[in-house]
Amino acid sequence: MTALAFFGVTIISMLVTVFAFSTNPELSEWFKSLIQNERSYIAIPPPYTGDLYFFILLNNVGHFWNPIRMLVWVPLLGTFALGFELLLNSVLIGALSVVVGVTKGVFYPILGIVPHGVIEIPAFILEFASIIRWHVAIIEAIMDKITGERVKVAEFKQGVKDSLILTVISATLFIIAAFIETYITPRLLRI
Repeated sequence: MTALAFFGVTIISMLVTVFAFSTNPELSEWFKSLIQNERSYIAIPPPYTGDLYFFILLNNVGHFWNPIRMLVWVPLLGTFALGFELLLNSVLIGALSVVVGVTKGVFYPILGIVPHGVIEIPAFILEFASIIRWHVAIIEAIMDKITGERVKVAEFKQGVKDSLILTVISATLFIIAAFIETYITPRLLRI
């Protein structure tokens, strides 16, 4: 479901971006200048370096372990944070794909996204599943306490264990995706 939502929002944002940029060329130029601004607020390390690898890896893993983004682990509130994160990422990827596709051709964003994306997107999905599993385990334990029932410790432990396993698998996929994005994708984009 998360994957469908991600792809749906990405496709919709691409269509909206194409429409917005087609009807308002000033918006397109503003967005391009934002991307190409040399005094960017985020200094992205050069390709083929360990610095870029760790920048990408920590950025992706930081969606879930960054202290500010730790709110995703709070039951109920985290669900809204996850939804917002999904929406924001989809819109940015969709808009950037359109701008880069118009500037460099349609295959350029495909080569820039697909090689690592086939691993990175499942990593995000597994991390989302991990967080949702965590939410369910915590909420069930809280509801048992509120209703005066005995907390089902075995079920709670299984929920935490499931969440941890999904997180480890997700982190492993993020490590692989960051490697591809750092060392393979730049080579493909040179072609």
